[in-house]
Amino acid sequence: MTSHRPRQAAPIDRLLDGLALIALHEADALNAHLNAAGERLRLAWQARSARELLRDQVDLLPESRNRLRRDHAVRRQLWQGLARDLRGGARRLRRAR
Repeated sequence: MTSHRPRQAAPIDRLLDGLALIALHEADALNAHLNAAGERLRLAWQARSARELLRDQVDLLPESRNRLRRDHAVRRQLWQGLARDLRGGARRLRRAR
């Protein structure tokens, strides 16, 4: 009688899962950037003067900066997780030889 260990995901499966997560994040980030650009354009069309236009656009800068920072932090975590998974998969392959 042999004992069965639970099958772990193959390295290629982990790679594809990690890449899919990164692609989904990038699609969401792009969508958020497009929505923010739409909001900027809407405010620009509503501005009654150059001063109001400038004020409205400057008011949106902190929100844009924070969104970019969050996106970058998530992107970094996703890539680090993918690299960690790949290193673990490579170690398992070497031990299996």
